[in-house]
Amino acid sequence: MNILNIGTDKTLVGGPKLGDAIERHGKYGEFVEYLDIVVYTHYREQLTQFRISDNVTGYPTNSKSKLHFFNDALKIFKKINAQHQIDIVVCQDPFIIGWLGCYLKKKYKIKLQINFHGDFWSNSNWLKERWLNIFFLLISKFTVPQADVIRVMSAGQRDKLIRAGINPEKIHIIATPVDLAKHKNTENIKAQKHIPIILHIGRDDQVKDYDTLIKAFNLIQQQYPDVYLYQIGADKKIIQALKNNPLNDSAKVILKGQRSHEEVLKLLDQATVFVLSSTSESFGKVLVEANACGKPVVATTTTGAQEIIQDGKNGFLVSIKDYRTLAQQIIKLLNEPKLAQQMGEYGRQLVKEKYGDNTQKIIELWKELLN
Repeated sequence: MNILNIGTDKTLVGGPKLGDAIERHGKYGEFVEYLDIVVYTHYREQLTQFRISDNVTGYPTNSKSKLHFFNDALKIFKKINAQHQIDIVVCQDPFIIGWLGCYLKKKYKIKLQINFHGDFWSNSNWLKERWLNIFFLLISKFTVPQADVIRVMSAGQRDKLIRAGINPEKIHIIATPVDLAKHKNTENIKAQKHIPIILHIGRDDQVKDYDTLIKAFNLIQQQYPDVYLYQIGADKKIIQALKNNPLNDSAKVILKGQRSHEEVLKLLDQATVFVLSSTSESFGKVLVEANACGKPVVATTTTGAQEIIQDGKNGFLVSIKDYRTLAQQIIKLLNEPKLAQQMGEYGRQLVKEKYGDNTQKIIELWKELLN
């Protein structure tokens, strides 16, 4: 079978690395004839065709603007489809990309899968982020019913779609694959005395709510002046949050920027507590990875976090934007290293039982779709 993936992850066309996207898609390629990936990029980025493996290739659109993306992606599809006929198009969101998927399904009689990597429906916090989200929501109400299958990351997302009238048989809960084998080297690491490190991983996106993160850290470092905040993956948004919420000159915020997945795992090993302050998450793969490394997690009550965290067992849940409670729960873990270790170990076992490499589930979904 030949799969076309359409999305925005520039890692897949040689852009800055964050996470294990290249490894995951290379793995998918082991089970299909061809996996072609079309990614929205701006022409100034000067990205080129990117070969992930012998049969997995990323194609940047190099569009003049987002308004040109639809036509640019369509041109690339036509070239690929002429070389080997596409069986399934996988759209990484239900908006403009999903709209393109609907067009390809109707025009070329191919199967359509739409993914929900974000928590979009019945989510007032997401709607408040920017006025365009109202427009995107309307588009998704048009595209989602036309999909042959819809892949969501959590049961909470599935329930929202069902309540909105989507056929439950179309909806499949398959979280982003987590390669637990990569975390096996951390299993024998014992708790050691070291400088406390709070770690946050997230892209440069308003949904990550860096203002809440920095406000919480301001309270934490007043009690723990030696504590560090490491951030991986962002630059502009967190820098703006630091300007909005000035810290003491002695506050230790280290921006790690874009890192390979191997470097991310090393930093997870060093961390004392992992934190996620988002206003919206469909899943929160980084929470699973932190638990897999034996780290306790503290996160806001997004749909994804509530799927992963058992409050008080493998971490703590706090209300969205509640930076005071976020700080209090992190301080509790810093004050009680035995509790932090117990939560981390519980999280490690939970991850082993509940999550894992979902690659095979995704491949089976594609086979089922074609049959």
